[in-house]
Amino acid sequence: MAGNKGKNHTETKQVRHSNVVIIDRISNLPHSILLHILSLLPTVDVIRTSLISKSWRYLWNSVPALEFCDVGVEEQKFYNFVNNCLEHRIIGKRRLNDLGINRFKLEMHGYGGSSVHVDRWLSFAVQQHLEELDLHIEPNFCTPSSYYCIPSFYYCIPSLTVLKLDRLKLNDDVFDNLVMGCPSLEKLFLHNCFANCDLEVSSLNLKYLEVIDTGSDHSISVEAVNLQSFVFDTRGGICNLYLVSCKNLRTLTLNYVDPFNIPRLDNVISELRILESLTLVDCYIRIIQYQYLKVLVLKRKIIEDDADELDRMMEINVDTPNLVSFHYEDVSFTSKVLLNSPNLEEANIKLDYEGVRKKIDMNWYVDMIDFLSYFDCSKVVSLYVYSEEVCYFDKLLVLGYSYELCF
Repeated sequence: MAGNKGKNHTETKQVRHSNVVIIDRISNLPHSILLHILSLLPTVDVIRTSLISKSWRYLWNSVPALEFCDVGVEEQKFYNFVNNCLEHRIIGKRRLNDLGINRFKLEMHGYGGSSVHVDRWLSFAVQQHLEELDLHIEPNFCTPSSYYCIPSFYYCIPSLTVLKLDRLKLNDDVFDNLVMGCPSLEKLFLHNCFANCDLEVSSLNLKYLEVIDTGSDHSISVEAVNLQSFVFDTRGGICNLYLVSCKNLRTLTLNYVDPFNIPRLDNVISELRILESLTLVDCYIRIIQYQYLKVLVLKRKIIEDDADELDRMMEINVDTPNLVSFHYEDVSFTSKVLLNSPNLEEANIKLDYEGVRKKIDMNWYVDMIDFLSYFDCSKVVSLYVYSEEVCYFDKLLVLGYSYELCF
Protein backbone atom coordinates (compact mmCIF):
# COMPACT_ATOMS: atom_id res chain seq x y z
CA MET A 1 0.00 0.00 0.00
CA ALA A 2 2.85 2.38 0.82
CA GLY A 3 4.32 1.93 -2.63
CA ASN A 4 1.14 3.19 -4.26
CA LYS A 5 1.56 6.67 -2.77
CA GLY A 6 4.38 7.48 -5.13
CA LYS A 7 2.43 6.75 -8.31
CA ASN A 8 1.67 9.55 -10.73
CA HIS A 9 -1.85 10.91 -10.26
CA THR A 10 -2.50 10.65 -14.00
CA GLU A 11 -2.28 6.85 -13.97
CA THR A 12 -5.45 4.88 -14.35
CA LYS A 13 -7.31 4.90 -11.07
CA GLN A 14 -8.53 1.54 -9.80
CA VAL A 15 -11.16 1.03 -7.13
CA ARG A 16 -11.84 -2.42 -5.70
CA HIS A 17 -15.43 -2.94 -4.67
CA SER A 18 -17.01 -6.34 -3.92
CA ASN A 19 -14.12 -8.11 -5.65
CA VAL A 20 -14.78 -6.06 -8.81
CA VAL A 21 -12.11 -3.68 -10.08
CA ILE A 22 -13.53 -0.42 -11.43
CA ILE A 23 -11.10 1.43 -13.68
CA ASP A 24 -11.51 5.17 -14.24
CA ARG A 25 -10.47 5.61 -17.86
CA ILE A 26 -12.40 8.82 -18.49
CA SER A 27 -10.15 11.00 -16.32
CA ASN A 28 -7.14 9.94 -18.38
CA LEU A 29 -8.62 11.01 -21.69
CA PRO A 30 -6.90 13.92 -23.44
CA HIS A 31 -7.99 17.32 -22.15
CA SER A 32 -9.50 18.31 -25.51
CA ILE A 33 -11.66 15.16 -25.64
CA LEU A 34 -12.93 15.70 -22.10
CA LEU A 35 -13.94 19.25 -22.97
CA HIS A 36 -15.72 18.08 -26.12
CA ILE A 37 -17.72 15.48 -24.16
CA LEU A 38 -18.70 18.03 -21.52
CA SER A 39 -19.71 20.54 -24.19
CA LEU A 40 -22.52 18.17 -25.21
CA LEU A 41 -24.13 18.38 -21.76
CA PRO A 42 -26.33 21.08 -20.18
CA THR A 43 -24.23 23.44 -18.10
CA VAL A 44 -25.94 22.42 -14.85
CA ASP A 45 -24.71 18.85 -15.39
CA VAL A 46 -21.24 20.04 -16.43
CA ILE A 47 -20.86 21.93 -13.16
CA ARG A 48 -21.79 18.82 -11.18
CA THR A 49 -18.72 17.06 -12.60
CA SER A 50 -16.55 19.42 -10.52
CA LEU A 51 -17.36 17.19 -7.52
CA ILE A 52 -15.74 14.11 -9.07
CA SER A 53 -12.20 14.92 -7.94
CA LYS A 54 -9.70 17.75 -7.56
CA SER A 55 -8.56 17.38 -11.16
CA TRP A 56 -12.17 17.99 -12.31
CA ARG A 57 -12.81 20.91 -9.97
CA TYR A 58 -12.10 23.70 -12.46
CA LEU A 59 -12.48 21.76 -15.68
CA TRP A 60 -15.98 23.13 -16.34
CA ASN A 61 -14.52 26.66 -16.59
CA SER A 62 -12.82 25.66 -19.85
CA VAL A 63 -15.78 23.93 -21.51
CA PRO A 64 -16.37 25.78 -24.82
CA ALA A 65 -20.18 25.65 -24.58
CA LEU A 66 -22.83 27.02 -22.25
CA GLU A 67 -26.41 25.73 -22.24
CA PHE A 68 -29.09 27.02 -19.86
CA CYS A 69 -32.74 25.94 -19.55
CA ASP A 70 -35.32 27.17 -17.02
CA VAL A 71 -37.66 24.15 -17.22
CA GLY A 72 -38.57 23.03 -13.70
CA VAL A 73 -36.63 25.89 -12.06
CA GLU A 74 -38.04 28.89 -10.21
CA GLU A 75 -37.46 32.18 -12.02
CA GLN A 76 -35.21 33.82 -9.42
CA LYS A 77 -33.20 30.63 -8.86
CA PHE A 78 -32.62 30.37 -12.60
CA TYR A 79 -31.45 33.99 -12.81
CA ASN A 80 -29.09 33.47 -9.86
CA PHE A 81 -27.69 30.27 -11.32
CA VAL A 82 -26.89 31.80 -14.72
CA ASN A 83 -25.42 34.96 -13.15
CA ASN A 84 -23.18 32.96 -10.80
CA CYS A 85 -22.09 30.66 -13.59
CA LEU A 86 -21.04 33.53 -15.86
CA GLU A 87 -19.24 35.29 -12.99
CA HIS A 88 -17.20 32.15 -12.33
CA ARG A 89 -16.39 31.88 -16.04
CA ILE A 90 -15.08 35.44 -16.03
CA ILE A 91 -12.91 34.73 -12.97
CA GLY A 92 -11.74 31.42 -14.42
CA LYS A 93 -10.78 33.09 -17.68
CA ARG A 94 -8.23 35.22 -15.84
CA ARG A 95 -6.74 32.22 -14.04
CA LEU A 96 -6.92 29.53 -16.71
CA ASN A 97 -5.99 29.41 -20.36
CA ASP A 98 -9.61 29.81 -21.36
CA LEU A 99 -10.16 30.32 -25.08
CA GLY A 100 -13.79 31.35 -24.51
CA ILE A 101 -16.96 29.67 -25.70
CA ASN A 102 -18.04 28.77 -29.22
CA ARG A 103 -21.64 27.78 -28.45
CA PHE A 104 -24.25 29.51 -26.28
CA LYS A 105 -27.80 28.23 -25.82
CA LEU A 106 -30.51 29.88 -23.73
CA GLU A 107 -33.94 28.27 -23.38
CA MET A 108 -36.57 30.14 -21.38
CA HIS A 109 -40.25 29.18 -21.20
CA GLY A 110 -41.35 31.86 -18.75
CA TYR A 111 -39.88 35.14 -19.93
CA GLY A 112 -41.60 37.91 -17.98
CA GLY A 113 -40.66 40.87 -20.17
CA SER A 114 -37.68 42.18 -18.18
CA SER A 115 -34.66 42.12 -20.47
CA VAL A 116 -32.00 43.18 -17.94
CA HIS A 117 -30.74 39.67 -17.18
CA VAL A 118 -30.94 38.37 -20.74
CA ASP A 119 -29.13 41.44 -22.10
CA ARG A 120 -26.30 40.89 -19.61
CA TRP A 121 -25.98 37.21 -20.53
CA LEU A 122 -25.89 37.95 -24.25
CA SER A 123 -23.35 40.70 -23.69
CA PHE A 124 -21.06 38.09 -22.15
CA ALA A 125 -21.72 35.59 -24.95
CA VAL A 126 -21.01 37.91 -27.89
CA GLN A 127 -17.64 38.87 -26.40
CA GLN A 128 -16.44 35.30 -26.90
CA HIS A 129 -15.32 33.53 -30.06
CA LEU A 130 -18.94 32.57 -30.60
CA GLU A 131 -19.77 30.28 -33.51
CA GLU A 132 -23.28 29.10 -32.59
CA LEU A 133 -26.02 31.03 -30.79
CA ASP A 134 -29.37 29.41 -29.92
CA LEU A 135 -32.06 31.55 -28.26
CA HIS A 136 -35.48 30.18 -27.32
CA ILE A 137 -37.19 32.85 -25.22
CA GLU A 138 -40.90 32.16 -24.84
CA PRO A 139 -42.91 34.99 -23.24
CA ASN A 140 -45.57 34.45 -20.62
CA PHE A 141 -48.08 36.35 -22.78
CA CYS A 142 -48.45 36.48 -26.57
CA THR A 143 -48.59 40.25 -26.83
CA PRO A 144 -46.08 42.21 -28.96
CA SER A 145 -44.59 43.93 -25.90
CA SER A 146 -43.99 40.60 -24.13
CA TYR A 147 -41.49 39.25 -26.69
CA TYR A 148 -37.78 39.67 -26.17
CA CYS A 149 -36.08 41.91 -28.71
CA ILE A 150 -32.40 41.64 -29.53
CA PRO A 151 -30.42 44.67 -28.27
CA SER A 152 -28.19 46.77 -30.49
CA PHE A 153 -24.85 45.55 -29.06
CA TYR A 154 -25.63 42.14 -30.51
CA TYR A 155 -25.37 43.30 -34.12
CA CYS A 156 -21.79 42.33 -34.91
CA ILE A 157 -20.56 38.76 -34.35
CA PRO A 158 -18.00 38.09 -37.10
CA SER A 159 -17.29 34.50 -36.01
CA LEU A 160 -20.94 33.37 -35.84
CA THR A 161 -21.85 30.54 -38.26
CA VAL A 162 -25.15 29.24 -36.78
CA LEU A 163 -27.99 31.40 -35.44
CA LYS A 164 -31.25 30.01 -34.02
CA LEU A 165 -33.98 32.39 -32.91
CA ASP A 166 -37.21 31.01 -31.44
CA ARG A 167 -40.09 33.18 -30.19
CA LEU A 168 -38.24 36.49 -30.33
CA LYS A 169 -39.40 39.84 -31.70
CA LEU A 170 -37.86 40.74 -35.06
CA ASN A 171 -37.86 44.46 -35.73
CA ASP A 172 -36.92 45.66 -39.20
CA ASP A 173 -33.70 47.53 -38.43
CA VAL A 174 -32.59 45.08 -35.72
CA PHE A 175 -32.89 42.00 -37.89
CA ASP A 176 -31.30 43.56 -40.97
CA ASN A 177 -28.30 44.81 -38.99
CA LEU A 178 -27.99 41.47 -37.23
CA VAL A 179 -27.69 39.46 -40.45
CA MET A 180 -25.32 42.00 -41.98
CA GLY A 181 -23.17 41.92 -38.83
CA CYS A 182 -22.62 38.16 -39.12
CA PRO A 183 -20.65 37.77 -42.37
CA SER A 184 -19.70 34.15 -41.58
CA LEU A 185 -23.30 33.03 -41.00
CA GLU A 186 -24.05 29.71 -42.75
CA LYS A 187 -27.23 28.51 -41.02
CA LEU A 188 -30.18 30.65 -39.90
CA PHE A 189 -33.28 29.37 -38.08
CA LEU A 190 -36.29 31.63 -37.41
CA HIS A 191 -39.01 29.79 -35.48
CA ASN A 192 -42.27 31.27 -34.18
CA CYS A 193 -40.82 34.76 -34.04
CA PHE A 194 -43.02 37.84 -33.87
CA ALA A 195 -42.31 39.94 -36.95
CA ASN A 196 -44.26 43.18 -37.28
CA CYS A 197 -42.48 44.13 -40.48
CA ASP A 198 -41.21 42.75 -43.77
CA LEU A 199 -38.13 40.56 -43.37
CA GLU A 200 -35.13 40.71 -45.65
CA VAL A 201 -32.43 38.06 -45.40
CA SER A 202 -29.37 39.18 -47.33
CA SER A 203 -26.19 37.18 -46.97
CA LEU A 204 -23.34 36.07 -49.22
CA ASN A 205 -22.33 33.09 -47.07
CA LEU A 206 -25.71 31.69 -45.98
CA LYS A 207 -26.24 28.06 -47.03
CA TYR A 208 -29.26 26.93 -44.95
CA LEU A 209 -32.37 28.92 -44.02
CA GLU A 210 -35.41 27.80 -42.03
CA VAL A 211 -38.38 30.13 -41.50
CA ILE A 212 -41.37 28.80 -39.53
CA ASP A 213 -44.47 30.79 -38.57
CA THR A 214 -43.27 34.40 -38.40
CA GLY A 215 -46.81 35.78 -38.62
CA SER A 216 -48.95 36.90 -41.54
CA ASP A 217 -49.50 39.92 -43.77
CA HIS A 218 -45.87 40.67 -44.49
CA SER A 219 -43.24 39.66 -47.01
CA ILE A 220 -40.04 37.66 -46.74
CA SER A 221 -37.27 38.43 -49.19
CA VAL A 222 -34.25 36.14 -49.39
CA GLU A 223 -31.18 37.30 -51.26
CA ALA A 224 -28.51 34.66 -50.76
CA VAL A 225 -26.51 33.59 -53.77
CA ASN A 226 -24.96 30.59 -51.97
CA LEU A 227 -28.17 29.34 -50.32
CA GLN A 228 -28.52 25.59 -50.88
CA SER A 229 -31.47 24.58 -48.66
CA PHE A 230 -34.61 26.49 -47.63
CA VAL A 231 -37.45 25.37 -45.30
CA PHE A 232 -40.52 27.62 -45.31
CA ASP A 233 -43.62 27.19 -43.12
CA THR A 234 -46.37 29.82 -42.85
CA ARG A 235 -48.92 27.67 -40.94
CA GLY A 236 -51.39 28.64 -43.65
CA GLY A 237 -50.90 32.38 -43.22
CA ILE A 238 -50.71 35.02 -45.94
CA CYS A 239 -47.21 35.99 -46.92
CA ASN A 240 -45.30 37.28 -49.93
CA LEU A 241 -42.19 35.24 -50.68
CA TYR A 242 -39.32 36.51 -52.81
CA LEU A 243 -36.25 34.40 -53.55
CA VAL A 244 -33.81 36.84 -55.11
CA SER A 245 -30.54 35.60 -56.59
CA CYS A 246 -30.94 32.17 -54.95
CA LYS A 247 -29.49 30.52 -58.02
CA ASN A 248 -27.77 27.71 -56.10
CA LEU A 249 -30.83 26.53 -54.18
CA ARG A 250 -31.07 22.75 -54.52
CA THR A 251 -33.41 21.72 -51.69
CA LEU A 252 -36.78 23.37 -50.96
CA THR A 253 -39.31 22.38 -48.29
CA LEU A 254 -42.73 24.04 -48.03
CA ASN A 255 -44.84 23.16 -44.97
CA TYR A 256 -48.49 24.21 -44.61
CA VAL A 257 -48.14 26.75 -47.37
CA ASP A 258 -51.38 27.64 -49.13
CA PRO A 259 -50.63 28.59 -52.76
CA PHE A 260 -53.64 30.93 -52.70
CA ASN A 261 -52.05 32.88 -49.83
CA ILE A 262 -48.59 33.07 -51.44
CA PRO A 263 -48.80 35.13 -54.65
CA ARG A 264 -46.76 33.77 -57.57
CA LEU A 265 -45.59 30.73 -55.58
CA ASP A 266 -45.36 28.56 -58.67
CA ASN A 267 -43.33 31.22 -60.48
CA VAL A 268 -41.01 31.53 -57.48
CA ILE A 269 -40.26 27.79 -57.60
CA SER A 270 -39.96 27.63 -61.38
CA GLU A 271 -37.21 30.27 -61.27
CA LEU A 272 -35.02 27.90 -59.24
CA ARG A 273 -33.23 26.43 -62.23
CA ILE A 274 -31.13 23.78 -60.47
CA LEU A 275 -33.65 22.69 -57.80
CA GLU A 276 -33.11 18.97 -57.16
CA SER A 277 -35.26 18.16 -54.11
CA LEU A 278 -38.77 19.46 -53.39
CA THR A 279 -40.86 18.60 -50.29
CA LEU A 280 -44.48 19.74 -50.01
CA VAL A 281 -46.32 19.15 -46.71
CA ASP A 282 -50.00 20.09 -46.89
CA CYS A 283 -49.15 22.41 -49.74
CA TYR A 284 -51.64 21.91 -52.54
CA ILE A 285 -49.69 22.70 -55.66
CA ARG A 286 -51.47 20.88 -58.45
CA ILE A 287 -48.87 21.25 -61.20
CA ILE A 288 -45.25 20.24 -60.53
CA GLN A 289 -43.19 20.80 -63.64
CA TYR A 290 -39.47 21.19 -63.00
CA GLN A 291 -36.86 19.88 -65.36
CA TYR A 292 -33.96 19.20 -62.97
CA LEU A 293 -35.96 17.84 -60.03
CA LYS A 294 -34.64 14.48 -58.79
CA VAL A 295 -36.45 13.99 -55.46
CA LEU A 296 -40.12 14.80 -54.79
CA VAL A 297 -41.90 14.37 -51.44
CA LEU A 298 -45.66 14.98 -51.05
CA LYS A 299 -47.25 14.67 -47.60
CA ARG A 300 -50.82 15.16 -46.41
CA LYS A 301 -51.07 15.45 -42.62
CA ILE A 302 -54.21 17.52 -42.07
CA ILE A 303 -57.15 15.27 -41.16
CA GLU A 304 -60.59 16.72 -41.75
CA ASP A 305 -64.14 15.35 -41.60
CA ASP A 306 -64.54 15.82 -45.33
CA ALA A 307 -61.10 14.43 -46.17
CA ASP A 308 -62.54 11.93 -48.67
CA GLU A 309 -64.38 14.63 -50.60
CA LEU A 310 -61.30 16.84 -50.63
CA ASP A 311 -59.14 13.96 -51.85
CA ARG A 312 -61.42 13.17 -54.77
CA MET A 313 -61.13 16.74 -55.99
CA MET A 314 -57.33 16.63 -55.83
CA GLU A 315 -55.42 15.97 -59.05
CA ILE A 316 -51.66 16.39 -59.09
CA ASN A 317 -49.78 16.68 -62.35
CA VAL A 318 -46.11 15.77 -62.05
CA ASP A 319 -44.02 16.41 -65.14
CA THR A 320 -40.41 15.83 -64.05
CA PRO A 321 -38.29 14.00 -66.65
CA ASN A 322 -35.26 13.63 -64.32
CA LEU A 323 -37.13 12.48 -61.21
CA VAL A 324 -35.55 9.39 -59.60
CA SER A 325 -37.26 9.25 -56.18
CA PHE A 326 -40.89 9.95 -55.25
CA HIS A 327 -42.36 9.77 -51.73
CA TYR A 328 -46.12 10.11 -51.14
CA GLU A 329 -47.74 10.14 -47.69
CA ASP A 330 -51.48 10.46 -47.13
CA VAL A 331 -54.55 8.99 -45.42
CA SER A 332 -56.09 7.62 -48.60
CA PHE A 333 -55.49 6.58 -52.21
CA THR A 334 -58.16 8.68 -53.84
CA SER A 335 -55.96 11.55 -55.08
CA LYS A 336 -54.95 11.35 -58.71
CA VAL A 337 -51.24 11.57 -59.44
CA LEU A 338 -50.57 11.99 -63.13
CA LEU A 339 -46.91 11.14 -63.32
CA ASN A 340 -44.62 11.77 -66.26
CA SER A 341 -41.20 10.66 -64.96
CA PRO A 342 -39.59 8.09 -67.26
CA ASN A 343 -36.42 7.86 -65.13
CA LEU A 344 -38.16 7.13 -61.82
CA GLU A 345 -36.17 4.59 -59.79
CA GLU A 346 -38.32 4.28 -56.67
CA ALA A 347 -41.76 5.30 -55.40
CA ASN A 348 -42.53 5.09 -51.68
CA ILE A 349 -46.22 5.16 -50.73
CA LYS A 350 -47.01 5.58 -47.04
CA LEU A 351 -50.46 5.25 -45.46
CA ASP A 352 -50.78 6.77 -42.01
CA TYR A 353 -54.05 5.53 -40.52
CA GLU A 354 -53.40 6.55 -36.95
CA GLY A 355 -56.40 8.52 -35.71
CA VAL A 356 -58.28 8.01 -38.98
CA ARG A 357 -61.34 5.81 -39.28
CA LYS A 358 -61.43 4.24 -42.70
CA LYS A 359 -63.65 1.49 -44.01
CA ILE A 360 -61.40 -1.19 -45.48
CA ASP A 361 -63.51 -2.96 -48.07
CA MET A 362 -63.30 -4.06 -51.70
CA ASN A 363 -63.75 -0.49 -52.93
CA TRP A 364 -60.75 0.54 -50.90
CA TYR A 365 -58.60 -2.15 -52.51
CA VAL A 366 -59.80 -1.13 -55.97
CA ASP A 367 -58.79 2.46 -55.19
CA MET A 368 -55.42 1.23 -53.99
CA ILE A 369 -54.72 -0.77 -57.15
CA ASP A 370 -55.84 2.16 -59.27
CA PHE A 371 -53.58 4.51 -57.32
CA LEU A 372 -50.52 2.26 -57.59
CA SER A 373 -51.04 2.04 -61.35
CA TYR A 374 -49.96 5.70 -61.56
CA PHE A 375 -46.45 4.56 -60.72
CA ASP A 376 -46.02 1.86 -63.33
CA CYS A 377 -43.10 3.86 -64.73
CA SER A 378 -41.13 3.27 -61.52
CA LYS A 379 -38.76 0.33 -61.21
CA VAL A 380 -39.65 -0.21 -57.53
CA VAL A 381 -42.81 0.69 -55.60
CA SER A 382 -42.82 0.35 -51.80
CA LEU A 383 -46.05 0.42 -49.82
CA TYR A 384 -45.88 1.27 -46.10
CA VAL A 385 -48.93 0.55 -43.92
CA TYR A 386 -49.72 0.51 -40.18
CA SER A 387 -52.45 -2.07 -39.76
CA GLU A 388 -52.86 -5.77 -40.53
CA GLU A 389 -56.28 -5.00 -41.90
CA VAL A 390 -54.93 -2.76 -44.64
CA CYS A 391 -51.88 -4.90 -45.40
CA TYR A 392 -53.66 -7.55 -47.42
CA PHE A 393 -52.74 -7.07 -51.04
CA ASP A 394 -52.62 -9.52 -53.91
CA LYS A 395 -53.28 -12.43 -51.51
CA LEU A 396 -50.26 -11.49 -49.43
CA LEU A 397 -50.42 -10.49 -45.78
CA VAL A 398 -47.67 -8.08 -44.79
CA LEU A 399 -47.65 -7.60 -41.04
CA GLY A 400 -46.59 -3.98 -40.62
CA TYR A 401 -43.71 -4.14 -43.09
CA SER A 402 -43.17 -2.39 -46.40
CA TYR A 403 -44.41 -4.30 -49.41
CA GLU A 404 -42.21 -4.00 -52.43
CA LEU A 405 -43.52 -4.47 -55.94
CA CYS A 406 -41.11 -4.86 -58.82
CA PHE A 407 -42.32 -3.97 -62.31
